[in-house]
Amino acid sequence: AVRFSYAAHLMLVFPIVFYPLRVNIDGLLFPTAPSLTTSNLRFGSITAGLIAVIFVGANFIPSIWDAFQFTGATASVCIGFIFPSAVVLKDRRNRATNRDKTIAIFMIVLAVFSNAIAIYSDAYALFKKT
Repeated sequence: AVRFSYAAHLMLVFPIVFYPLRVNIDGLLFPTAPSLTTSNLRFGSITAGLIAVIFVGANFIPSIWDAFQFTGATASVCIGFIFPSAVVLKDRRNRATNRDKTIAIFMIVLAVFSNAIAIYSDAYALFKKT
């Protein structure tokens, strides 16, 4: 039952996550190009490339729990530190003081440092185990 629920979850969530991933990759690679819906070649190549990367990653990750460790380490740091600090730095109404912006930059640096340590420890434990 647990394996079935994982499979059903992945089948239902993958399209929801894959669409914004494809749109954002298109925006990063082709910032001045027209909408992704206008170019079948670009749509197909980005989709095939992303599916190939996901397929290779799925075959080389030994356990789903390893993927959860890396995802959790990254997501928790982003949600807890980076996103709130980025909101302060992107303040368009100038409500944040220079002290607030300095603290936000410090928080981003601290988050990147702690995330690097978390990912390193997860990777070290993964490679030490095998």
